[in-house]
Amino acid sequence: MTQTSTSFPAPSFPPVGSTPRDFSKKGLEHLWDLVGPVEAPPFTTTRIPTSTSVALPSPPPPLYPSFYARAPKDILPQLKFPSGFKFGVATAAYQVEGAVKNEGKGPTVWDWNSRQPGGVLDNTTGDVVDLQYFLYKEDVVRVAALGVNAHSFSISWARIFPFGTADSPVNQVGLKHYSDLIDYHIQHGVAPVATLFHWDTPLALSAYYGGFTSPHAVDDFIHYAKTVFAAYNGRVKTWYTFNEPRVFCGQTAAYPFNVSLAPGVNSSTAPYQCAYNVLKAHAGAVKAFRQMKIQGEIALKNDDFIGIPWRSNNSEDSLAVERHAAFQLGSFSDPLYTTGDWPKIMTDTLPPDFLPRFTEQEKKDNLGSADFFAIDSYREQFVAAPPDGIEACVSNSSHPLWPACNTVVLFDSNAGWAAGISPDPLSETWLQATPNTLRSFLKGLQTRWPTKKMYISEFGLDEPFENLRTEMFQITEDVARTNYYMTYLGQILLSIHEDGVPIMGAFAWAMIDNAEWNSGLSAKFGIQHVNYTTLERTYKRSALSLSEFFQSHLQN
Repeated sequence: MTQTSTSFPAPSFPPVGSTPRDFSKKGLEHLWDLVGPVEAPPFTTTRIPTSTSVALPSPPPPLYPSFYARAPKDILPQLKFPSGFKFGVATAAYQVEGAVKNEGKGPTVWDWNSRQPGGVLDNTTGDVVDLQYFLYKEDVVRVAALGVNAHSFSISWARIFPFGTADSPVNQVGLKHYSDLIDYHIQHGVAPVATLFHWDTPLALSAYYGGFTSPHAVDDFIHYAKTVFAAYNGRVKTWYTFNEPRVFCGQTAAYPFNVSLAPGVNSSTAPYQCAYNVLKAHAGAVKAFRQMKIQGEIALKNDDFIGIPWRSNNSEDSLAVERHAAFQLGSFSDPLYTTGDWPKIMTDTLPPDFLPRFTEQEKKDNLGSADFFAIDSYREQFVAAPPDGIEACVSNSSHPLWPACNTVVLFDSNAGWAAGISPDPLSETWLQATPNTLRSFLKGLQTRWPTKKMYISEFGLDEPFENLRTEMFQITEDVARTNYYMTYLGQILLSIHEDGVPIMGAFAWAMIDNAEWNSGLSAKFGIQHVNYTTLERTYKRSALSLSEFFQSHLQN
C-alpha cells in the first residue's frame, strides 16, 4: 500500500537526536511513550503442547477431475528434490510474535508506525497478533506434522538490545527465548533458519540518529549480529543478515518513516544512503561471522524480479528491463556476487550525493560476502520504458520515474491479458501468480549472479477476498494459493533437473496468517488460518497440498 505524507496528518515523532540515551527502565518507558499504550497478551508464559503428535485432518477432496489437474503427489512424480533440500515455511518477528512489550523488549519502528494515522490499513498492531512468542512450541509441532523440515524466522533486534546500540545493555531474557526456540525446532526435526533483521528497526535508533539512513547503524548492527552469532553458534546453520533490504530502504523515504531521517538526508536520498549503510552492515556482519568461525552459511535475502520486455523486439523496453534489474535486484546483488560495486547503470544515473560510492576496500569487503543466493521469488512481470522514452527520463531528475526510468506493467502488450492470476486486491499492485515465467527468471538469476546454491527464501500468494469469508469451510479451501504453490513447485523441480539451477530449498510464505505490514490482518498469506479471538490455528488446503507434494518428492 503506497502512502504519501500529504494523505494524513503529520506523524508524531520527536526531532531526530533529541531523545536522550537513557538505558534505564525509565528510559525504556520513555521510548514506549513514543509508541503509546499497547495491548497486553491474554497469557504471558510459553504454552506447552498437550501432545507432540498432531493429527492432520482428513485430506480434502481433489480440486479438479484427474484428467484436468493432478494430485500434488502425481505432479512430475519421477522428479525428486536433491538430498538435503529444505522444505520450509517462513515468518517474521513483528508479524507473528506479539508480546510486544513483554520480557524486556524495546519498541520498534513498526510498533510506532501501526499507531500513526494511515500507518496500517485496518489499524492492526503487532501487540498480540499470532502470539507466537508464547505459542512457538505449538506452531513447531504443527508444521513438523506436515513434514516441514525448516522454518525461516527472524530475531527481533529490540528483544536482544531494547535500545539497539552497541553500548546499551543486552536483554538476557530475550536472548534466552530465541535459544529455547532454536533448541525446540531442532528437537522436532525442523531446522532453524534465522534472519537478523526483518524491517523492525529498534525505535531508539530512529530517535537517536535516524536508523539506517545514518552510518551509525552500521556498527550497532554488527555488534548485535556478533552477540547473536556467539549465543547460537553451531545450532543455526543458515543465516540471513537482512530481509529484502531494497524494500526496507524504500520504506525509509515513505510516510510515516520519513519523519525520522538522519540529519542531511531527505526523502530523495534516503533509499540510497540506507542501501549503502545496509551493505556495509551486511559485509561487516559476515566478516565477523567468518572471523568467529561460526558453523554454517550466511547471505541476505534479495527480492523482486528481473523483468520481461513488455513489447517484444522493442529496444527501449529491453533497456528498461536492464534498468529495472539494476535498480531492483542488482543494487544488492552486484556488490555481493559480481563486482563489489553498484551496477554501472546506477552510478551513471545517480551522483555521489545521492548514491554514496564504495571505496576500493569496501568493494573488496562486499564481494563474496554471501555464501549462496537467496531470492524472495513471488512473481515475474512485464517492464516497459517511460512513455516519453528512457533518455528523456534519465536526463530529467524531476521525472516521476527517475532515476530507474522504467515502469512495471501487469498485462501484455498484445491483447491486454494479465501477466498472471491476481492476488487479493490489497496486493494487486505488486503481486501476480506467474508460474509460466518462473523457470526463465531463475535461470536469469543464475546467469547474472552465479552461485553454487540458491534458496527460494519466500514465495506465496494472498488468497483473494479471504478476509471477507466467515465460514471455515470456505476459508480453508484457498484454491488460488494452492494452485500457486503446486505450479511453482513443479517449475522449481524442472529448474533443478532440466535447467541446472542449484536450488536447495523453498520456503512458503507464510506459516500462518499474520500482520501483513501496511495491510494488517486483511491480507491473508498463511497456509494456516488464525482465529484472532481464540488464537486457534487451522490448516488450509494449501498446507496439506504442500505436505503431500514435498513428502512425495523429497529423497528419503
